[in-house]
Amino acid sequence: LEARVGDMEASGASHRISAEWVLAEIDRFSQGMGKWLKVAGDEKAEILRHSMLSRPMTEHKTMVEFGSFVGYTACRMGRTVELTYEQGYADGSILFEDSRLQGGNRVTSMELDPIHASIARHVVDIAKLSHVVEVWIGQVKDLIPRLGEEFGDLNLNMVFMDQRGTTFHDDLSQLEELRLLFPGCRVVADNTVKPGAPVYCWHTTVSDAYATTNYTLHEFLESTIEDWQV
Repeated sequence: LEARVGDMEASGASHRISAEWVLAEIDRFSQGMGKWLKVAGDEKAEILRHSMLSRPMTEHKTMVEFGSFVGYTACRMGRTVELTYEQGYADGSILFEDSRLQGGNRVTSMELDPIHASIARHVVDIAKLSHVVEVWIGQVKDLIPRLGEEFGDLNLNMVFMDQRGTTFHDDLSQLEELRLLFPGCRVVADNTVKPGAPVYCWHTTVSDAYATTNYTLHEFLESTIEDWQV
C-alpha cells in the first residue's frame, strides 16, 4: 500500500487517493499469488453494508468492530458512514445539529495486537477517514466498558464481530449486561463456521431477544471454503 501511494504521488495523482482507492488496492493485493488476506470482502462486505444502512445513522452514537486486523472493514464501515452523512446533509434528511459526527468518532474498532492496530490506524489515515474511525488497542472484554464510559448507555446500534469466535457469546453477554445496545441494534458476526462460534450461534438463534439470519457464503476469494455470517 505504501508503494502504491508512492507511485500515485510520483505520477501526480495523489488527489485520487481515497477510501475507495485504498479498499481496491487491498483487494488487488489479496488477489495476488500467495498474498491472500482474511478480510470481509465481496458478499460479506455487502451483508455488512446492508446491515449498516438498515437503520437511520442518527439514532445512535457509534458503531463498533471487534478485530481490526489491517483496517479493511473499519475503512469500509467509515466510508459508508461518511457517504450517508454527505447525502443526508445534501438532501436535508440529516440536520447538522443532529449529526453524531460532532464530538466523537462514529466507528470504533478494537484490536489486541498493537502491530495490527498501528497498521490499521495508518491505513485509516491513508483512506482519509480518521475523523470517522478510531482504533483502540486491547482485549475486547477490557475495552467494552470504555464504550459506556465514553458514549453512555444504549450507545451502539451496530456491532461487527470479527475477533476470536469462541468469545463471541461472552462479548455479546457483556454488551447486554452493560446496557450498551440500542433497541434494534444490529449484530453481525463473521467466521461463525470457520473457525466457528457454536455457542453464539445457538444463543442468537434460540433467544427471543434476537431475530437472526444465518447467511452461508464463500470465504473471501476462496470459492471452495464455506463460511457463515450471522
